[in-house]
Amino acid sequence: RPGTLQPRSAFALAVVLGLVLVAVPAAASEFWIFVTIQIMAFSLYAVAFNLLLGYGGMLAFGFATFFGLGAYALGILRLKLGIGMLPSMLAAPFIAAAFGALIGYFCIRLSGIYFGMLTFAFQMLAYAIFVKSYEFAGGDDGLHGLTIAGPLGTPRGLYALTFVTVLAGLLLMHRIVLSPFGLALRAQRSNERKSLASGIPVRRHKWMAFVLAAFFAGLAGALSGLANQSVFPDWLDWRASAVPIIMTILGGMNRFIGPVLGAAIYVLLQTVMTGYTEYWSILMGVLILALVMLMPSGVVSVLERRGHG
Repeated sequence: RPGTLQPRSAFALAVVLGLVLVAVPAAASEFWIFVTIQIMAFSLYAVAFNLLLGYGGMLAFGFATFFGLGAYALGILRLKLGIGMLPSMLAAPFIAAAFGALIGYFCIRLSGIYFGMLTFAFQMLAYAIFVKSYEFAGGDDGLHGLTIAGPLGTPRGLYALTFVTVLAGLLLMHRIVLSPFGLALRAQRSNERKSLASGIPVRRHKWMAFVLAAFFAGLAGALSGLANQSVFPDWLDWRASAVPIIMTILGGMNRFIGPVLGAAIYVLLQTVMTGYTEYWSILMGVLILALVMLMPSGVVSVLERRGHG
């Protein structure tokens, strides 16, 4: 069942991943610390997307909207309005969630491909606004100079901040999907008519899931902007819409930890491929396609089968 952590394999896998992440700052170079920060931020992003797809049955083609909004909210608040870094970081996911509430109000009235395309239309609208706004968003150059003063500004300080934030976000989302709300969300995904007949306010649950997913995606975007010290309009263009989908399907949307593995594989493949060839996107596409065809239920399903074996 989606979201059900297996008592042996998935839990053990989570523990191993946690231990690896704790050891990275002491054992890795600054480059790999940065890569791991990106993996953690994208893990939060992918699990937020899975809240819609894996648990709610809503395939949002334009989910990158909220990742980009979180990053741009941080950049504009900090660089253009002069607000402190901590207040800006705290405000960014709430701003993304506010837009999620507005966009979700319209999107949840549709279903299937129509829902997905409407979310994509909002993403393209956001992209057009930010790429044309040079005064506040830096236009097609984006925003640069997002730095933190003090110990948190060092690579290991930023790593610690990201680790704690992402861990808290993942634990909170895990509680959400195992709560009565999460159970009701899965029930309407399986059979919306029966859910309505049993008294579940399906549309309200979908909207709440949309807002929550936007919040965590915005937080992931802010963390990524902080790690890169920049915000780029590419995070909102049409290609960005495929990133959370690939990470979730690659890792496995039938387990809570699946998108985390998918995000790690995606970021590592991208990091390695870009260092070898300028045609990395083609090679990466072929590899991801092969992985999905060989493991249609995601990487986590293979690991779980071996754990039970």
